[in-house]
Amino acid sequence: MSHLTVTLAEGIVQGGRDRRFPQVRTFFGLPYAAPPVGFLRFAPPVACPSSDSWSPLGSAGAPRALDAAFAEASCLTLDVWVPAEAQDRPVLVWLDDEPQLPGRTHRFCAELAAEQGIVVVAPRYRRGALGYLDLTALHPGLGNGNFGLLDQMEALTWVATHARAFGGDPTAITVSGRGEGVHAAALLAGLPRTSPLVRRLLLPAGAPSIRVQTPVAAARVAAAFLDVLATDPAARGDLREIDAGAIIRAEAALGCPAGSSPFGLVAHDDLPFGDLTALLRGAISPVEVLAGSYCTEYRGRSAMWTVWRCGEDRAAERLPTAVLRTPADRGSGFGAVVGAFVRTGEPAIGRSALPLVRSAVGVVPRDRAVR
Repeated sequence: MSHLTVTLAEGIVQGGRDRRFPQVRTFFGLPYAAPPVGFLRFAPPVACPSSDSWSPLGSAGAPRALDAAFAEASCLTLDVWVPAEAQDRPVLVWLDDEPQLPGRTHRFCAELAAEQGIVVVAPRYRRGALGYLDLTALHPGLGNGNFGLLDQMEALTWVATHARAFGGDPTAITVSGRGEGVHAAALLAGLPRTSPLVRRLLLPAGAPSIRVQTPVAAARVAAAFLDVLATDPAARGDLREIDAGAIIRAEAALGCPAGSSPFGLVAHDDLPFGDLTALLRGAISPVEVLAGSYCTEYRGRSAMWTVWRCGEDRAAERLPTAVLRTPADRGSGFGAVVGAFVRTGEPAIGRSALPLVRSAVGVVPRDRAVR
C-alpha cells in the first residue's frame, strides 16, 4: 500500500508519512469506539455512530492531548504505521502503558514498520479511575470496572476487522506491550473472546503475574476515591458529567507511589482470571508465545528468549521449545527479535547469538547442551 488514503466501511481515512522513515505511512487518531464521555463514562465501549461528527478521519501528524477532557474524549483511538507497499503483512498490536512518553512509542513503532516490514498498531484506552473504577457496590448501574480491558478487546477486534485495508494480515496478529500493557496482551491472548484473534504473544520480560483485585477490595478503593473526589468543587453532580480533571486530581490525591495506580483489574464473573500459564494453555485457539528474560554474565548483560506453543490443540508442546541468547540492548537487538517473531514465530538469530542445537526438550544453547 503506497497511497495516503484508506477506505474503510466507516469512510475514508487520511494518512501521512513518518518524518524519520518517509517510506512508512502513518494514520493517527482513528476511532475504534465512541468517545467514553457523558453517559458512556464508566461503561463498556460502544461502536462509533456512523453520523458521529466528532470522529476524526485520521491525520498526518501525531495527536496531542490538550487537557483532561480532550484526553478522555480521544482515548478510544489508535495509531497505525504501515510499511511501503504493504500487503498481507503480519500485524503487531503494541499496548504501551507509558502515556507520558508518546514520542518514544511513536519512534519505536515507526522503526519496526520501516525495518521489520510489519504493520504496527498502538491503541489508546482508559486507565486509572476512568478505566477501572468499580462502582457496583456504591452506584448500581454504572458498571463493574475493567473498562480499560474491554477497550483493549474492542481495539483488537477493530484491528482484526480492518487489518487488510492497511495491508495487514488479520490471521497473523501479535500482541505485546510495555508495563501493564504486557499484562493486557497476555489476557487478550488467553481470554475466550479475543484468543481466536491472536496468533502470537510477545512477553519482553517473561510471563507477568496478573494482579487482580477482589470485588471487596475494589469497593474499598472506590469508597476512598469518592471521599477524596467530594472535596473538589468541580466534582459536584453526576459522576458521568463532572469535569474529567477532577477525576484525575482525585486519583493523584490518593497518595499512591509515583507511576502507580490503586485501580486495576477486578475479578468479576464476566471476566474470570486465573493463573496466566493455565489461561494460555487453555486458549481456544493455538498461540505462539515468546518470553524474554535478562541475566548478567561475565561478558555483560544479555537477553534470553524462550518460545512456547500453547492452546488446547497443542497440549504436547507446552514446554519451552527454543532458547536464544541475544544482546540485551533494545536499541539494537530488540527490534530484530520482535520483527522476526511477528513474521515467523521464532526470534531472530543474529551473529551475536549463540549457536543452537536440538534436544529432547526443544532447543538449547550449544554450550549448555547435554553431552
